[in-house]
Amino acid sequence: MKYSEAEKQIKALSDKYSVEMNGKDFYVVYDGKLRVAYVDGVNKYGLHADYGAFLNMPANDELFMILAYLAKTPLDERAKEKKYYVKVYDSGIGYLNINNFTGKMSVNNVSEGNSYKTKFTDKGIEQLKQRDDIPLDWDKVRFEEAN
Repeated sequence: MKYSEAEKQIKALSDKYSVEMNGKDFYVVYDGKLRVAYVDGVNKYGLHADYGAFLNMPANDELFMILAYLAKTPLDERAKEKKYYVKVYDSGIGYLNINNFTGKMSVNNVSEGNSYKTKFTDKGIEQLKQRDDIPLDWDKVRFEEAN
């Protein structure tokens, strides 16, 4: 489970719940001030709660299950992977596009849809660098963070 998915599920339980990251730890905050539980961001299975407060929280059973599922998720799978546009040259249409059907490269805008992929993770970029059919000087392209 990703942190973002856990946050969405927790906020759906009560409008009094919010979450915050403190270092690598994922905290559940009640009513904007009381930290009732957190998932350790360094140790897998690390789930901690102020049980006195936790037992009186709305939907505490569901909250516990969400946090337990997050705690059992491997640490490197919890954060959303950043994605990047590969800027080949300075222009509104200077971005790397990969055709989803043929795998061929083209340069166009950042619009991504069924036909073209324009956002790439670090792992995806490393795979692209290994391809002989993408004639880019990877030292000269720029990477822009995608939303």
